[in-house]
Amino acid sequence: MNRRLAGLAAGLAVLLAGPALAVGTAGQQTWHADQAGLPGARAAGQTGSGVMVAVLDSWVDGAHPDFEGRVLPGADCLQASCKPGPAASDACDHGTHVAGTVASSSFGVAPGAQILPVRVLSFNPSSGQCVGRPDDVAAGIRWAVENGARVINLSLGPDVPGLSVSSTIPRAVEFAARAGVLVVFSAGNASLPIADSYGGSALIVAATGPSGELATYSQRGTGVDLAAPGGDPRTPNVCTREDCVTSLFPGGRYSVAAGTSMAAPHVSGVAALLFGQDPTRSRDQVVARLLDTARPLENAGRGRVDAQAAVGASVVPATQPSSAPAPVAVPPPAAPAPAPAPAPPVDAEPAPAAAPPAAPGQPVPLPAEPLPAAQPPAEVAAPAPTPQAPVPAGTALLAGALVLGAGVGTVVAARSRP
Repeated sequence: MNRRLAGLAAGLAVLLAGPALAVGTAGQQTWHADQAGLPGARAAGQTGSGVMVAVLDSWVDGAHPDFEGRVLPGADCLQASCKPGPAASDACDHGTHVAGTVASSSFGVAPGAQILPVRVLSFNPSSGQCVGRPDDVAAGIRWAVENGARVINLSLGPDVPGLSVSSTIPRAVEFAARAGVLVVFSAGNASLPIADSYGGSALIVAATGPSGELATYSQRGTGVDLAAPGGDPRTPNVCTREDCVTSLFPGGRYSVAAGTSMAAPHVSGVAALLFGQDPTRSRDQVVARLLDTARPLENAGRGRVDAQAAVGASVVPATQPSSAPAPVAVPPPAAPAPAPAPAPPVDAEPAPAAAPPAAPGQPVPLPAEPLPAAQPPAEVAAPAPTPQAPVPAGTALLAGALVLGAGVGTVVAARSRP
C-alpha cells in the first residue's frame, strides 16, 4: 500500500438527477453509524439542532436535497481573503461528502446541525487535484469563528502542502479555542505515527475500519486524540458500502469513500450533538466528554468515539433495517437487471453495469440483488463483486471504487482524498 494515501478517492454513486431521498428521511443504517453509537444517540433525540459546524474544505453542494436546506452561504477563502457567499463549484467533490457525514438527513451524525461551508481547497487543472494553502486555511478558521461556528472540521492535510509546519495554523487554532470553538483535524493517511503539529488545541482524529480497529492506512500514535469510522477497503482499490463511508456527492447523488477525512466529521458531528444537547457547555467540557466516553483503542489516543455514551443515552434501540423513504418519481429500469453470476476470480470479466433508465414516473425499487462495483481503471484488475445487503431506497444504484495512491489515481470522476 502506498505510504502516502493522499489519493484515497471516493467511488462515485451516480444515481439520480433529481432528489434521491424524500425530505425528512430517517437516518439510514450503516456500519459506521452503528460503530459510532449513533442509533443510541438518535433514540435519545439528539440531532445537533441549533449548532453550526464549519466545514473547511472544497465547495459544498448546499442544494443537495439530503441537506434539506441546512447549508448556509458560507465563504470562499482562497487567496487568504474570505469573501462571504457560496463558493463557485468546481471538480472537487470532497467537501460535499465530508459535510454530508456531519449533517445530512440520511447519513449525518448530527442531522439537525447547520453547515457553514468555507472553501479553502480548489481544483488544480494541471495536477488534477484539489489543493490549498496554509494561509487560506488559517483565514478560513478565523472567519468561521467570527461567523458563529461552534465546531470546525478540517479533513485536509496532504492537499495543503506545508500545513503541518505552518506557524499560521497553530495561531488560528488557538484563536478558535480562546473563542470557545472546537477544531477537529483528520490525522492523515500515511500509516505512520504522528505528532500534534497544530498547537495542542485541536482534536486529531484517526480512522477505523468496520472491525473497529485502526484502518491500515490511518496515521496513529501520540499525536492522535480520538479515532472514528473512516473505512478500510477489504479488497485493494475497491470501496463498497460494507467497508467504506457512505455520504453525499454533488448533484443529488451519493458516494462511498475511505480515509481519515471521513473519520474527522464523525467526531465533529458528535461534538455538535453535545453542544446541541446543552448549549451552555463550553468547548473544554465538550472535549472532555468526547475523550472520557471514548472506547479504548490502542494507538488512537483516548479511543474510538461513542456518540451514545457521549450524550449519556442508556437505551440501545433494537437493530432495524434501513428505513425506506417515500417513493421518488424517477426513471424506472428499461428491463430487470440479470441476477449476478457467482463471484469470478479477480482477473475475470468486470461486473455488469446497472440497467439504464427509461421513462419517468415510477418509484425507486429496493434492489433484490447485490450491486456491481464501478469498473476500475485499466491498470487495476477488476475485483470480484462482493455480496451486500440491500441499500436504502434512493441509493439503489450505489456502487463505488477507491483508488489508493499519491493523489493521481482516479475512478470514473473520483477526486483525491486527504
